[in-house]
Amino acid sequence: MIVNRVFLNRGGETDMVKVTDEKGLKQFLQNISKDYNIAVPVRKEKGKKEVVEYDIVEDFDNIDLDSQADTSPKEFFLPQDEKIEKIQENEKKTIIFGVRSCDIEAIKVLDSVFLDDDYVDVHYKNKRENTIVFALSCEDRFKSCFCDVLGIDPVENNSEPFTVYKFDNEIWINVNDSNYADLVSDLEDGKQEELENKIQSRKDSFTDTNFDLDLSFPISDKEVFTAPIWEEIAEKCLGCGVCTFYCPTCFCFGFFWEDEKYRSWDSCMFSMFTEHASGHNPRETQNQRWRQRLMHKFSYHPQNFNGQLACVGCGRCVNRCPVNLDIRKALKTVERYLDEKGGGE
Repeated sequence: MIVNRVFLNRGGETDMVKVTDEKGLKQFLQNISKDYNIAVPVRKEKGKKEVVEYDIVEDFDNIDLDSQADTSPKEFFLPQDEKIEKIQENEKKTIIFGVRSCDIEAIKVLDSVFLDDDYVDVHYKNKRENTIVFALSCEDRFKSCFCDVLGIDPVENNSEPFTVYKFDNEIWINVNDSNYADLVSDLEDGKQEELENKIQSRKDSFTDTNFDLDLSFPISDKEVFTAPIWEEIAEKCLGCGVCTFYCPTCFCFGFFWEDEKYRSWDSCMFSMFTEHASGHNPRETQNQRWRQRLMHKFSYHPQNFNGQLACVGCGRCVNRCPVNLDIRKALKTVERYLDEKGGGE
């Protein structure tokens, strides 16, 4: 399997390591909240369910660094509903604390699209430049995740200014960018060698995946576009779009006007997404829409962005689909078809 992950440039590297405990972490976040908006994964009641979502808070008692967040940090950069207006100077920057590797890579996918050399989305850029991300190491594999199969390291991701490691009650913070070192200067110093040993131990004990994939990316659209597999893949799909709304990389949107201009998320799973004013719809069936979703992530996007996949293996679409439609099974169906056909290389 060929995967090319795109990494953004950051500032000067450092060997600085900080350590605290859960109580000290809450105090640290409380202290810096005077100067920053702090978004953390918090456990809260939502309707009849208990969920973990990223939210800007001032009370950190309900922070949850042990569970996979139900939502991703995408909405902080590309809000679900956003009024398009003149950019205002930000009073405070935002810190998003506790972002796992899959979501770090998802932000890079959004960066590739909205900070492209040929077109820069100034609203996205403003939010991105005024946000500091603390990455979070995964202690072990979550039920539906397969990020490592797609070339992502769930334990160690040093592409953001800080990487946070939680070991029971201990919180270790590796400073990856010296430009931000002052932010954690009040925390106790830790030993780099001790942290490295803990990281290696975590990697050694990390649960192996039960999902294997033998595909070369980008998938050849010529090989599979007209393949007789899409009806089978999409047979159960309701077209509800929940997979795209929970996906950390899906970025389709539409504009609408209510006195002022707004941008709102849209979904390629919706029947009207590609419908023309004439009534013609080039993707009139759900299997065509599902083909678009999978091929965009594993064929079209990597073709256009230096091999970068538009799926990060977080598994949220698997967890949230009301009819248990699993993108991993869809990929295995594509793999099986290409093996039988003798293509895909």
